[in-house]
This record gives sequence, C-alpha cells and structure tokens, in this order.
Amino acid sequence: MRLRQSNRKKRFGQPDYSLELDGSDADSTVPRADSSEDEFVVDAAADGDDGEAEEAQSEQSDGDDGDDDNDVEKLTGPSSPSALKSARTAKTKTKASVRTNDDRLDKSGCVFNEVPPYPSDPGQRWTRTYIGPIKRWTRFYELIDWWFGDKPERRAILDGFFKLWWHHELIPPKLTSQSRLLIAQCGWMPGRFADDQRSKFRQLYNDRLVYQFRQQISTHIDKVETSSRWFHPQAQGGLNVLLGHISDQSTYHIQQGKCISFSNSGNVISDADDEATITGGWLLDVGGIPVSIAWAPMQGHVSQLLAIAVAPFLDQAYHQNVKDSINRLDQKEGAIQILRFETVADREGVFRPSRRAPKLSQTLCFSWGRVSRIQWCPIPLAAEDAIRLLGVLCTDGKLRVIGVQNVLEQESDEESVQIEQPMILLEPPKESSIEITCFTWINMNRVATGLSDGSVIVWSLSPLRILQRHPIHSTAIIDIVCGYPSDPFIVSTVPIGGVLTLTDLSRPSAETTYHPNMMVSLQPNQLAWSPHLRGFASIWPSAFAGNPNLSFLPVRGFSVCRHLITVTGQPTCISIGPCHPYLLTGATDGSVWVFNILRKLSSHREKTMKVKLLQHEFHPLPSLDAGNNEEEGKPRGTCRILHGFLPEPNSHPISMKMAKTQKLNREKNKKGSQAKNKGKGKAKVGSEKAQSNTSGQPEGEVDEEAVMTTGPGPIVLYEPQTRITAMAWNPNVEFSWWAAVAMGSGLVRVIDIGAEPQTKRPDNVPGPNDEDDDEPGIDAIDEENDEEEGDDDVEMVSSED
Repeated sequence: MRLRQSNRKKRFGQPDYSLELDGSDADSTVPRADSSEDEFVVDAAADGDDGEAEEAQSEQSDGDDGDDDNDVEKLTGPSSPSALKSARTAKTKTKASVRTNDDRLDKSGCVFNEVPPYPSDPGQRWTRTYIGPIKRWTRFYELIDWWFGDKPERRAILDGFFKLWWHHELIPPKLTSQSRLLIAQCGWMPGRFADDQRSKFRQLYNDRLVYQFRQQISTHIDKVETSSRWFHPQAQGGLNVLLGHISDQSTYHIQQGKCISFSNSGNVISDADDEATITGGWLLDVGGIPVSIAWAPMQGHVSQLLAIAVAPFLDQAYHQNVKDSINRLDQKEGAIQILRFETVADREGVFRPSRRAPKLSQTLCFSWGRVSRIQWCPIPLAAEDAIRLLGVLCTDGKLRVIGVQNVLEQESDEESVQIEQPMILLEPPKESSIEITCFTWINMNRVATGLSDGSVIVWSLSPLRILQRHPIHSTAIIDIVCGYPSDPFIVSTVPIGGVLTLTDLSRPSAETTYHPNMMVSLQPNQLAWSPHLRGFASIWPSAFAGNPNLSFLPVRGFSVCRHLITVTGQPTCISIGPCHPYLLTGATDGSVWVFNILRKLSSHREKTMKVKLLQHEFHPLPSLDAGNNEEEGKPRGTCRILHGFLPEPNSHPISMKMAKTQKLNREKNKKGSQAKNKGKGKAKVGSEKAQSNTSGQPEGEVDEEAVMTTGPGPIVLYEPQTRITAMAWNPNVEFSWWAAVAMGSGLVRVIDIGAEPQTKRPDNVPGPNDEDDDEPGIDAIDEENDEEEGDDDVEMVSSED
C-alpha cells in the first residue's frame, strides 16, 4: 500500500477559521495538501527504513518537548496517557494558528483558495471559446435547422431564395415578375407586411406625430446665404477625372454640383450618342467629404431620393501645426443634401436611370454641428404621404428626428431650409461626458442609440421617453444595427474595444451573447444586417490594426462567424441589400467589391467568386499651389476611376497557400505509406482512410485562426481622399440593384449594377424571371456539394471550433 510520509505524523482536529474581526485573510488560510508524489513509499525496504526514521524523529521531537510536558504535569499533577495526549493536541493546534505565511504556501507559491490570475500571454489559447453543435465545417444544408429553426416554413422560404439568387454569383439580377419582387421584398415576413406598416404609420402620424411636426421650426434661406454662412461646403476648384475603360481613358472636368452620365457598360455618354444607349448611372461632385448617405424608402415607380451628409475638406485636412486645425467648437454648421434621381421604364418593365441630370431638391441646414450619421425611417411611404422621418446625429452628441416634406413633385430647382428646432430631440442622460455615438431605427416609433459609456438606450418617439437602458460594453459603442424587419428588437453592437455583442432587447437580462474574440474597431459603418439570411456582416473580430477580413454572424449561432471576403487594404464601409443577399464593401485603397453572400455561405467545398466593381484613385495638387487654386482656376486634384475587372476567387490568400501545402503533404505521406504497406494488403490502408474521414474536422480543411487575425500582406497607407467613405444599396425592391458609392475626393457614384434579364432563350427553356420555372433549390444544391467532396483545395469559413 502506498503511503505518504507526511500523513503518518499528521493529527487532525476541528479547523480554526479565525473569524475575528481584527484577523487578516492570511491568518485564516488553511494549508493545502501536497499533491506531489515524491514522498510516496514504493517498496517494503524503504517503508521499514522510513518507519525507523520516523520513530527516531518522533523520539527526538518528544525529547525536545519534554520540558513542556513536565510543565503540564506540574500544573495538573500525575495524569493518564490520554490526558497527556490531549494536552499535546491542544499545544499542536496553538502552534498551527501562529504559523507564518511561508508555511501556508504550497510548492507552487499559491495560497489555498486563491483565485488564479487571468492569463495575459497573447500566445495562449483563447480563454473564451464556443462549445456547441455548430462547427466551422458544418454544411449549409445542416445549418438551416440551426440558423432558421424558429421558422416552420424555413425550407420553403429558403428554396425561393435559392431559385432567385443562386445562379447569379456576382451581381443581383433585375427582377420584373411580381411574385419574385414580393419574395425579394418580404423575405421572412408576410406578403402584406409593407402595406400594414404603411397604414400603421399613417395612423400614428394622424394621431400623434402631426402635433410634434408642428413644433418643428424652419425658415427658408437663399442660396447666397447658404454659401456665406458655410452651411453648404464650397470646394476650391473642380476635379479632373480620368474615365473610361482602362485601355482607352479620357480626361473630363467636373465642377461642384455637376454630374456626368454613364452608359450601362460604364463608359461616359456623350452628346453624339443616340437615344438607344442605355443609361447606367451618374457621377456627381458634392464639393466636400460625403460622410454618410441613405436612400429614402419609397413605394411605387417614382423618382428616387438620396440624402448625403457632406463635411468640408478642411475638417479632415492635414496641418503641420496642430494649432492651425479647426476647433471642434467652431464646427457648428451642418447640412444635408437631398438629391432627386429620375427614372425611366423600358419595354421589359425594368426601371433604369434617366438621362436627365439629378437635381438638388432640398438642402437642410442647421447650427448643431457637423453631421456624422443619417438614416431614414425604414417604412416605405407613398407619394401622397405628407412627411418622411429622417434621423440626424450631429457632433454635439444629440440625435434629432426631422420631418422632411414630400419633395417628389416639386418643380423648383433647389430649396434651402434652415432647421432651428427639430421635430423630436433625443438628448442623452445628463451625466459626465455622455454622448450618443450611433443609432438605429427599430420600427416607426422606436429608436435604439449607443452611448459613449458603452450602454444602449431604447427611445419612444411618441410619447418621447426612455424605455430601457442597458450597460453592454465598457467602451464607447461605434456601431449599432437592429434586425429589422424580421427581428427588430435584436441589436448588434460594436465597441471601440471589447467583444462584438448581440442583445435581445425584449429580454436583455437573459438573451445576450457575444463573439469570443476581442476586437479593436475605430472605423464606423462596418456592421450590416441581412434580412434574408438573418445575420450580421461585420469586420472579422480581431485586435489586428490592418484586419482586411469580413465575417458573417448569424443570429442563431452568433459565436461562430464565417469568413466572407478579404479585400486589399482595410475595409471602411459595408452594405447589404435589403432586397437581396449581395454585399458591397469599400476599402482604403479606393476599391469597391461585390459578391453573393448566399452563394458564399452555402458553398462549403466549392470556390466562389468576387468582382471588383471599380477602383478609385485621388492625387492632390502639390502643397505649394494648393493655396492659389481659387485665383488661378486650377482643379483641386485629379481622380482616376477604373472599371471592367475580371472576377477573382473569393478566398483568403494565406488560406489557399496553406491548403495547397497541406494537400502536397498528404499526397507525400500517402505515397510513403503505400510504399511501406506494399505487399501487406490494403485492409490497413482502407481502415486508416475511413478513420480519417470520421474524425472531427473533415479532411482538407485549414485552421485559419491565426490567418484571419492578420492580413495577407503589409499594411499600406493610401491618400486619405482615395478611400471609400460610405455606400448604400437602394431599399426599394423595383430599384434594389441601384447602389450609391461615396468617395473621399467628393465624388458620389450612383450605379445600376443589376444583371440584365435574359429575353432570348431556346424553346422549352425557362427564363430567370418566368413565373413557373424549374430552377434547382436546396436539395439539388446539396447534391452538387456532395459530388464535389473530393476537392481538397478548400478555404476555411471560420476560425472558431
């Protein structure tokens, strides 16, 4: 029997917890038992020697304590051995209570019941991890039950999505069928959802909002006063723009407030072109930095409205001396430009951009500071509705809701309005340095705002009051997006430093989760909601400054993200179509990418493609001539916009390199094993192959946990005005393939990037817009993935196990 030497000389008694008020925690600590096996008795000979040594040590200790025993006998007189034993036990307890701290420490230097320190070594494994049924190699056919398990008709609804967008891998198709338009618009909601929301908004306006709209104070000002009071940014000179195909580009000059029309192929439309040329969009110069853009949700075949918040170039200009920069307190003037784009319908029923130049319909001016974000109320209103609600967040940290009158039927060129008092004012609580940093519309009467202290507030517009406030992060919230319309009370928040969090505002104390990776995010507009896939697209959660990766996080499985795209440079803004699952993303190098999220997530072992929509470059004038631009009439810089790029594989470069290396290693090991097992039969080889296919992670997958937190190359610094500042898909289903892209140089590109409907087809071959088509659904797509299981060049879709 194995025994410890220390246990032979131990005496057990009732522990003394030392609960006195003046006692310290160290005095009340109980020593931990030694867990090492160095003192175990292994053989009998050693046991005998240890027994003799123990008896000698015991006799020596008794001899040392003889004086104390005699003192006890003197006080109590002759006593029995049991009484003497009790006295010695009491004496042992007295000595144990006055031991030093060094005696109470174990060999590792830790005190019993001490909380271990949090690991600070970044090279260690993540201390927060996900353990659940969803794995990074789980196929989309199986993920349907996990991601959309709360919807009874999930497979039928997703089957309709696959029939609409599966075969359009790069850009969304132009839909003309009413049944397909209804599927694209409603998604997971009933067919009458948009009409019901419109009727409820009209009832809310007639009962409550009309009285709040009357409290809005505004005055009309002329164009000269708008420019003199710096409401409308004035650029010093125009821009020289190189446009056209990369092999045949021409130089054009564009002034502030002017535009250039493009054909459907991306070339500039000249006066010599005939009327048969199809218009594909415009290029505008807004004279400042467009920091935020938003399309107005509308119903019917009407002209489209685009709101643009523009900041002067001097706000972000570089100064050698910091004292020469503009003070934030002096940046009081702000303005929002609302442009009207006319449309025309062709013979096939597709609405296209008109050749007529867009008009600046209305300019909203105010003295609340520069505008940082704008967002329309998500209810699609008709032309007969009186007003539209526009949320405006300014640099003073307050959110204002402005009632914008219907400007569709106005024939005047421009109307400038100075808003002195908004319709609704949302002020944060009067606490120390608390400001509203971001906001999102939950529905027509609810708004959620993120604060600088990391909390989220839910507001009611009518009556105006705070409904909820929840502390979610410890740093300022830089982005907040809700899951309207299917999950309006589920919001995702991105802090400056922390974890990407998902919160259900209907049950915030119980229903909350987050992605386990710590992240640092200083760039807004990198969070978007996909109403068809019911998930959020965001920057890959990482603390790496040059993170070029985007990920998808479903609502039911938020902790396991999947890789979407890797761009050159760093992403600056993203946008997902409200009526289709296509994602637009812009980067610091001026590139704009587009791809199909549905195809990317559902293709487990198939390579998907992405395409660069355009490339923007800006070169300013030399600093010596910058101050004389206005006098000499020189342009403020030169831009070049390239288009016509070929599709590229949508994968991480390092991931594909790792996959090829692993494939070569597997082939090399396979040849070596075949040479060793030659002549011994194939049973052993077959069993090893079967075992490799059934163990956890499938063969061919690459672990990109370290890859996704770094970039494919070095961090490159570009000209600040080269970057893409904002972008937005059109939320109206008849124009859902329209996109607006804002650039740091002051240009805004409105593009019609929808795939043309196929009209000429052979007999007995259905088209993509036919009512009764037989395109493959989920089952056929899953069979295709099963046939491609032998492909080993597989890209990783997530880094979480």
